[in-house]
Amino acid sequence: MHEDHPQDEASVEKQFAGTWRLVSWVHQLADGTTRQDPKSAAFFIYSDPGYVCYVGMNPKRSEWKSATAPTLDEMALGLGNNGFYCYCAAAEVHAKKGFILMHLEVDKIPNMVGKTRKRWFKFEGPNRLALTIDPAENSLPVIESTLVWERVQK
Repeated sequence: MHEDHPQDEASVEKQFAGTWRLVSWVHQLADGTTRQDPKSAAFFIYSDPGYVCYVGMNPKRSEWKSATAPTLDEMALGLGNNGFYCYCAAAEVHAKKGFILMHLEVDKIPNMVGKTRKRWFKFEGPNRLALTIDPAENSLPVIESTLVWERVQK
């Protein structure tokens, strides 16, 4: 995860560019077990001038009785952190160190705007990408959290 990356920033940014669909998001827990994150339907989009957008949801969320007027309970369950998440950020690739910084400009949680997220990256071929959340961002019982993405192909 933290091995040296001999690539330069420009070539790595070209590898990131595109739309990625989530394959898996595994949390390793302090007791040695693992679990999948409920937000298993997600996209990660990296645009050429260095911007990223992420949107993910739990595909098992309950439908609202009214799509235009959900109850407060329906909104809380459907849009809570285990049901839905999204953000957009300016991206800063540190290819030689193997991480990307995302400076949040839009986030579902207002308190996160202006913060920076760090993700360790590893390309597994031209169309597969693993992003590991920086350990400082995890909360117990999660000690490691890795998202595996596959490039969307036409």
